[in-house]
Amino acid sequence: MGALRPEHVMRILEITDSLNISRESVTIPLVTEERGSITILPDERLRVICPRDVDFEAWMKELRGRLANVDLSRLGKH
Repeated sequence: MGALRPEHVMRILEITDSLNISRESVTIPLVTEERGSITILPDERLRVICPRDVDFEAWMKELRGRLANVDLSRLGKH
C-alpha cells in the first residue's frame, strides 16, 4: 500500500477511539513507510505510520496489541 485511503484512517481512529485517545492527539500520515511505526511525538501526540509492504488487514489485527506496548498516559483522553 503506497498511501492510506480515508477508510483506512477511519479504521485506525476507531481503535484509538476505543482506547479513549482524543482524535486531536493522533497523527496518521497518509504516506506509508517501509516498516511503519507507532511513536509519541515531542508534542505528546501519537503518530501511527502504516507499513508499506504489509497487508493492511493483517496489520490492523495487531494494532491494538502494538498500542498496548506504548506509554499512552501522556496523550489527551476523551
